[in-house]
This record gives sequence, structure tokens and C-alpha cells, in this order.
Amino acid sequence: MQQKKMVNEMLSTYIRQAAKLIFAGAFLFLSAQFSVHAQAKTPVTKQIHFADQQWEKTLQLAKKQHRLIFVDAYAVWCGPCRDLKTKTFRNSKVASYFNSHFVNVSLDMEKGEGLKFAEKYEVDSYPTLLLINGDGNVVSKSEGFFTADELNSWAKKAETKS
Repeated sequence: MQQKKMVNEMLSTYIRQAAKLIFAGAFLFLSAQFSVHAQAKTPVTKQIHFADQQWEKTLQLAKKQHRLIFVDAYAVWCGPCRDLKTKTFRNSKVASYFNSHFVNVSLDMEKGEGLKFAEKYEVDSYPTLLLINGDGNVVSKSEGFFTADELNSWAKKAETKS
């Protein structure tokens, strides 16, 4: 009887230890999976950072910082709009210049504030890119896709006009 009790206690100990090891292994495995997933979402390249705020607050911020507002007026179905986002806006030279010189905003012209914006600023094709001062006046407006060099050149030229 004594021997049976010892065997049961040993088995119980081994089972608890095995359960702890299994739990620890599962925890490490899941932690690694979440870490890899989080790293995959981290942008590898620098890109234009777009403010996520209401238009009136954007105007106030631009006025306070003495900067122009860069507006990416787009539609979700627009191919050249997607190309701007995935190529041009992720160019390190473009990102560096735009992030240091402008308050950047990206607006879907077919929903939310984009609807009023499109009407006020006469946006009827996509993509439309605008530079607007803190008073809401258009400094420069252009339509269509830009390469990185073209976009930087357009922005620098427009900035000298403001």
C-alpha cells in the first residue's frame, strides 16, 4: 500500500511538472507569434505621417505652427491614389520633407468630412493634392500621380509662393 502511495505521489509530481512545462512552452510560443506579428506591422520605411483629426483643428494647428497643410484627397477605389500611398508617400526623402514642413492630412472624398471638403475645394478627380494655408486658402492644387521627385519639387515650389 505504501509503495502504491509513493508511485501515485511521484506520478502526481511528474504530471504537475509536465503541465508547467507545457504551459510555459505554449506561453513562449504565443509570445513569439505576437512579437513576429507586431514586427510585421511595423513600417520598415519612413513614410508621410497623416494627422487624424477634424479639419477645423487641422487649420488651427497649421496656423499655430506656421505651416501649410498638405492634403491627399483620395477615393478608396482609385488606383493612382493607392500608388501614391504605397510608393511616393513611403519614399524617405518625401517623408522627411513633408513631415518636417507640413501638417499632413489624408481625406476620403466620398465619406465623412471629405464630402464637404470636396465640395468646398472643388475636388472632382483623384488623386488631388493640395497645399492649404492656416486660413483655409489654397496655395497650390494638382491632380494625378506624382513620383517622389515630382512631389517634392511641386511642394517646394508651392511653399515659396506662400
